[in-house]
Amino acid sequence: MQGKVQRLNFSGSSNIGAFCRVTDHWLLQAASSESTQRAIETLFEMQPNITTLGGSTLIGILSAGNVNGLLVPHFTFDEEIEALRSALNCTIVSLESRLTALGNLVLTNDKAALVSSEFTKEEVQIMQDVLGVEIEVGTVAGSKLVGSFCTVTNRGLLAHTGVSDSELEHLANLFGVSVDVSTINCGVPYVSIGLLATSHAAAAGFETTGPELMRISETLFT
Repeated sequence: MQGKVQRLNFSGSSNIGAFCRVTDHWLLQAASSESTQRAIETLFEMQPNITTLGGSTLIGILSAGNVNGLLVPHFTFDEEIEALRSALNCTIVSLESRLTALGNLVLTNDKAALVSSEFTKEEVQIMQDVLGVEIEVGTVAGSKLVGSFCTVTNRGLLAHTGVSDSELEHLANLFGVSVDVSTINCGVPYVSIGLLATSHAAAAGFETTGPELMRISETLFT
């Protein structure tokens, strides 16, 4: 099934991945303009859940999740968690960790997860319980920012251009998807900051070039 790819700003910012978190099953976003919210809802064919995390609008940077669970930082307010539990059909856990930029440090789809080696063994175990998938601890292109360097869905994974062929092969085997490298937003190597994707649709920051859009489509939807 061919997916839909379009350029989309988040209320004037090309860093759409910073303000939203999406899976094939649910969509979280910070409050935005009506036109942005309508465009996101139409593209992903899901009703967005408007939220903050600890009062912050950086939903994509602060959270990570899949069909089974959602991880949010320890400073998330109780009322935010309760609202999310009412809206989402998955386990939601506030991770007691000094590491709070979970979206930058956790890469997961519904099949597997790769997490930063900065997490403790206890934190990794909690994440495994919440996400309900095989978890590997490691790096991408020598960086612990595994969530910043890649965007993964249940069909494909797009990675930082510094990722080696052997790493790509390993990522393909771990997540069970097709893989390739690309930049976003006219040359930005940190893919997830400017890309929001499910198995059927993707929104890329408005500065994303034609060749970058083509690479997104070819990797995530073929």
